[in-house]
Amino acid sequence: MDKKIIYINSIIIALLAAIANISGLFWKKLYQNDTISITAQMMGQDLITLVIVLPLLLASLYLISRNSLKGRLMWMGIMFYFIYTYASMSFLASYNQLFLVYVAILALSLYTFMGELLTIKIENIRESFSPGNITKITAIFLLLAGLMLAAMWISMIAESLISGLAPASLESYTTLVIQALDLAVVVPASIIAGFLLTKGRLWGYILASIFLIKAALLGTAILSMILFMVLNGVTVALGQVIFFFFLTLVGTIIALAFYNNIQEK
Repeated sequence: MDKKIIYINSIIIALLAAIANISGLFWKKLYQNDTISITAQMMGQDLITLVIVLPLLLASLYLISRNSLKGRLMWMGIMFYFIYTYASMSFLASYNQLFLVYVAILALSLYTFMGELLTIKIENIRESFSPGNITKITAIFLLLAGLMLAAMWISMIAESLISGLAPASLESYTTLVIQALDLAVVVPASIIAGFLLTKGRLWGYILASIFLIKAALLGTAILSMILFMVLNGVTVALGQVIFFFFLTLVGTIIALAFYNNIQEK
């Protein structure tokens, strides 16, 4: 995709996200219609997006200007993060003054990401990926992460169906938005990327590169959410804390090693 489109859309996304993040952290009445738990989670994610994700987005744009493949793949992973984050904000957060900002970020990140994914010239980057142990480790991690995430959410939902009681995480909301996004988008993406990587398919390398960035960033955001929840007196499930801490730590290490194995041309 044309670099100008990438730059323009990314800068608009960054500005809109900065407005949303700063408002979420300092505008006390913005989340007034949300529960204490969800408010804590959204503020935790606002913090990580503002201080980590946005600087990484600008860094990726600089790398793209230098024709860096790593920068381009990292940028796509960050776009995937924005798609997931602002889909959840658009559908989960109680309606507030920034609703159109959330939708705008979702639309821009979704169609910019799709534009790059559909036009990327994979034949020109095949030689940049080299097979090795890190490829096998990454494939196993992606497969396990997808299956474990699916098992965690399905077991929670199954328990609710058997007992006839709504899941505790539903609180006062109408449906499980995060679980729907994870089971419909994240889990299949992780498993497909891992499977293709085990077969040595080039799309496996590309999808793994994108997913690893998204997983590391979202995992960091989830840990921040948990911290905000604890600080606000919200009870958190220890099993989920351990799972997401493991996913984030291992995923970040693997992401760094995997990207280090990409050869720039």
